[in-house]
Formats: sequence, C-alpha cells, structure tokens
Amino acid sequence: MLRDPGRTALSCGSARADGEWSSAERGSRVRRTGPEEDVAGADAWQLGGMPGGLLQASYLTPGRYAAQYRAIVDVLLAQQQHTLTGVAATDLPDLIRAHLAASGADPALVDEAGFDLPARMTSLERWGVVDRFQDRALRDADFIRNLDRFQLTEIAAQLHQAVTSLGQDAASAAAATLAPGVLTANLTQLRDLAESDPGEAANAWSIILNTHQSMARAAAGWQARLASALAGTPTVDKITVVQETLRRYVDMWGAGVDVHSETITRRVNELAAVSDGVWRAVAARMLGPNADDSAIVDLVGTYRQTLETLRSWFDGPDCQARRLRRQMRDTIGPLLRGQRTLAAVGGHMSRRAELLALAARVEAAGDDEAGWQVWCNATGLYAARHLPGAAPAPAGNPSASSWWESDTVPVEARLRKQGPRGTTGTPARLADNTGNRKIARANAVAQQSLAAQTEAAVVARSGMRLSDWPPISEAETTLLLQFLTAILRGRSTASGTRTATTGDGRWSLRTEPVPGGADAVIHTPAGRLVHPDLILHISATTTGSFG
Repeated sequence: MLRDPGRTALSCGSARADGEWSSAERGSRVRRTGPEEDVAGADAWQLGGMPGGLLQASYLTPGRYAAQYRAIVDVLLAQQQHTLTGVAATDLPDLIRAHLAASGADPALVDEAGFDLPARMTSLERWGVVDRFQDRALRDADFIRNLDRFQLTEIAAQLHQAVTSLGQDAASAAAATLAPGVLTANLTQLRDLAESDPGEAANAWSIILNTHQSMARAAAGWQARLASALAGTPTVDKITVVQETLRRYVDMWGAGVDVHSETITRRVNELAAVSDGVWRAVAARMLGPNADDSAIVDLVGTYRQTLETLRSWFDGPDCQARRLRRQMRDTIGPLLRGQRTLAAVGGHMSRRAELLALAARVEAAGDDEAGWQVWCNATGLYAARHLPGAAPAPAGNPSASSWWESDTVPVEARLRKQGPRGTTGTPARLADNTGNRKIARANAVAQQSLAAQTEAAVVARSGMRLSDWPPISEAETTLLLQFLTAILRGRSTASGTRTATTGDGRWSLRTEPVPGGADAVIHTPAGRLVHPDLILHISATTTGSFG
C-alpha cells in the first residue's frame, strides 16, 4: 500500500520499525519519531539525494524548538572551555537555567511542558550535533541513575562558533589593519631564511598564513556588509553601515595596498623560484620529526598555493586588492543617491547637480594638485595656514560689532535678581542701541577706508625692489607679510621667478630674484624687517580689487 509521506512512521498498524526501513525508503519519505518532533528539523533530516546538505545545521532551521536547540548548543559550546569530558545529563538543566538567566530570559522555561529536554537531545544526537556516551558507574546506585553525557561533535562546534561570530568582524578587521606591511616583512624574512634557517622560516610562514586569513575574512565581511546595505530601499541604518564600512576600509587597509603591493609581488616571485627541497625542510620543521612524507608533500603544496593566492591578491591591475578598492569606490555613487533620497523624503534640499558638476570638474583636472585646488575652491576647505597678526574685524558682517569691543547693554535690576521670572508681566522697554549701531557703522567705514589706503600704498610699490621700499606702517607691514607668505607657497621656475595668488583670491603676485643675493631691510614701527632682496609685482585679480 502507498503511505502518506506526511504521516508518522508508526501509524495505521502497518508501519515498520525504524531499523526495518530500506535505504530507498529512507531517501524518499519524511521520517518522524513522534508528534513532538520539530517539523523543520524533520524536513532537514530527509533531503533525499540532494548534494550540499549539512545535517548538523538542522537545529538552526526556523521551527517551534529552534530557540531551545540554540540554548542547548550554546551551553555545550561554553562548557568546552571548562571541561573536555562532556556535560552530564543531570547537570544540563541547571546549566541551561543559568544561561537563560544570564541572557535575560526566565530560567523557569526549562521546567515547562514544552521544553522536553530528552527529546531535544535525541534530535541533536540524530542530526550529528552531539555525541552521547555513558559515564562509568562506580557504585551500585549509579546503575539506576542517568549516566548519559553529551559533547558537541567537531563539525557542530565549528559551525556554532561561526554562527555566534556572525557580524562580529572587529577582530578580523583589526588584524587586517597592517596586513600588507606584515606580509611584506614576513615574506622578506622567509626569503632570507628559507635555506639557512628552516625554523625561523616556518615561524614566518605561520604569521603569513594567519595574516592572509584575517585579511581575507575582513575583506569578505566588508563585501558582505556593503552588498546587504546597498540592496533595496535606502534607510538611515543602511547609509550608516556603508559610511562606516568605507571609513574602516580607508583607515585600516586601503593605503597599504599602494605602498606594499609591488614589494609583495616581488617577494612572491622570488619565493616561487625556491626549490621543493627547501620547502620540504621548512615543512618538516612545522610538522615535527615524526611527520610522514605524504603530510610534508601536502604542506609543500599548501605553500605553493598560498604564494599563488597572494599573487592573485596583489599582482596586476586586476588583482583582488584592487578589485576590492573598485568595489569600495563604486559604493560612493549609491551612497550619495541614498542620502539624496533620504534628504528628499525628509524635505531637505538636494544638491545633486552641484555634486555632479563638482565631480566632473575634479575628474577633468590634469593632476592631483589641480584636482585638490578645484575641490578647495568649491568647498572652501583649504589647508590650514598661519596668518600673521590679528584679524582687524569680526567674522561675518563687516559692519557688525565685536562682542569684546561693543558697548555694554543695560540689564534691569529685576532681571538680574529674578532671572527668567523677571520676564513675566508687562514687557520691559527695549534698550535703544541706535547710537551704538551708528558708531559701529562709522568704525567699520573707517576700517575699510584704512584698509583701502593700505592696499593702495602697497600696490603703488609694485615692481620695486624690496631694498628700495621706504619705511612702512604697521598695517602695510601686515599686508606685506601676507604677500610674502603666499609667495613662499607659490611655484618656482628655473630662473627663480615665483608666482602665487593670495588665499582670498584678490591679489596675483610675482617675484623676480635680484642678482647678488643681498638682503633687503625695511623699517617698520615694530623694528626692521629683513628679507632676501627681490622684485615684487602686485596686481589685482578679476575676483577683487582695492577700493
């Protein structure tokens, strides 16, 4: 008769025992041990002949008892740090209660009817997650006690360690911080000591392998995080993930690729030419004196494969490191689009056109210096520079009064005594600051007139040698020092001529050397200004001029 695959193994009085099923029947029907069995786990138990199944991962499938299985495996894995002889069945409930309490859950859940611990352990044993064995009976009373002990299998322990570490790549990312530099240093040491000192060469190989694995894990974590964050509709969390990942890549590892790629490639090519006899000696030191020949041959093959992997990582324009850089670069566009979308949804103004125009201008720049100048001119984010003297006027509106120079404002005694309570009732009469504003405007006009006179006096000396300059005022000295500071940052030609533009873009400067190399002495109210003699040409640019 045909049996329904969804029915249990013992039903209608016609089902056979588990041991009587044929191998064909086991591969074609769903096998369940009872009504309490987890449906998801049972489905994972029978995958037919489909390749790629991992039976040990059945406890992670989304079923009614997935949380119970996870708690049990968490406890068994944590106990491996304290004992290697397994966990007794009598101690397991108390350990699970302690684990639930530490996780903020109710420890009494273990005692509920839905938490059938023997059934859960039977399922874990059938899936190959745990091994069950009997403790040794020492007394007569032990023969009636439950002496079962449970221990995670090797595959299950490794699987659960990987599961619990998902999303926690801080250690791998930190280990990848100096990965290119560490690889360079140890590949150099391996090249120098491979023939003369196999022991030190083996130590260098261990560091190379661990560093490469950490680097690969960090890169895989970055790629997975970016792929997940760039999928679907942009959200604030996704934008934050992309920004943090880009910053982590640049800060930790991006710059090292340019510095060390060429050296790593050269060292790999040199080590690829090393004979198998040398590698066998290094492998023998790593495996110990009792290593058999097949293990040594396998390890030598691992050495060759690792070198080829490093070559694929750092050699050539299409290597893995540069592909990773291009992936990081390609996320900038989606990042900007996502931020623009969020800004549009939030009612903020989008500056997409300005950003695209700026990106095109930077891309069209002839070199890095020109591109940096375009960026600075557009954003105002110039490099920090020292300005001599103090600012003559407050920032912002030139007609505004400085906080430190403006007159005091009267405050009523009631407001001083009562604070915010003094503002209740009838509003007080506002202070009349008309006179202060008039004085401030007059001061601003006077300062602007003085600045214009100073600029006119300095520009009038354009084309003169510094040694021919007459005594100058304090304001003229400040302006001259600003011009000389800008000239020092300008470009110099083979003839010694320098050209520059002031930071505010108002003045174009050009200097010509004076034969003889004498020093010019200019008298100022604060003393003498000594500077190498030169001819200073000053002209106003199209963006500004003196009044």
